[in-house]
Amino acid sequence: MKAGLFLSGITALTLLAACSSSVELRYYQLPQTAMVTAPPAASAQVLYVEPVMVASFLNTNALILQTSAVELHKTTQHQWAEALDQQLQRLLVNGLQQALPAYRVTSQQPGSDAMRLLVQVEQFHGQQQGIALVSGRFHLLKGDKVQSQSFQLQLPQPEEGYPALVDTLGQGWQQAITQFAAAVSSMAPASNS
Repeated sequence: MKAGLFLSGITALTLLAACSSSVELRYYQLPQTAMVTAPPAASAQVLYVEPVMVASFLNTNALILQTSAVELHKTTQHQWAEALDQQLQRLLVNGLQQALPAYRVTSQQPGSDAMRLLVQVEQFHGQQQGIALVSGRFHLLKGDKVQSQSFQLQLPQPEEGYPALVDTLGQGWQQAITQFAAAVSSMAPASNS
């Protein structure tokens, strides 16, 4: 009888220890921008934003941390709450609509006369030294005109930790959106000729 109680006590302690050492998942999303309140005019030029493409190593729920020049680590406890490409797409459309009020920015495929933006993200992760990397290429297409350009941002994190990394990555994406908007504005006059 005493042996049975002893084993029950050990089992209970083992279960408690297992529960206390269980991995707690933390979920993150990129900082959201405020929505534009005034819709563009019906006659506004259309900017079609194609689905954002992310490098295959970023196509995961895990946040990525670069631990050396050649080594990337997928976190197990720190996860995206939503697929990264979908977050980037939503922020891109909202950010461009704010930056380009004369355009109707859409992710729904419009007619053939719309300007198109294709963004490929090659880096969207942190480095162990406290740097957030946001880089890739974007392509603007209007009729037979094509403009391709790379973007590369390295932003220092203000503090340690994954929340700071996600905030800094969000700032980097907003800066990239500003670059895309400037490229759209510079291409627009040439497209009207």
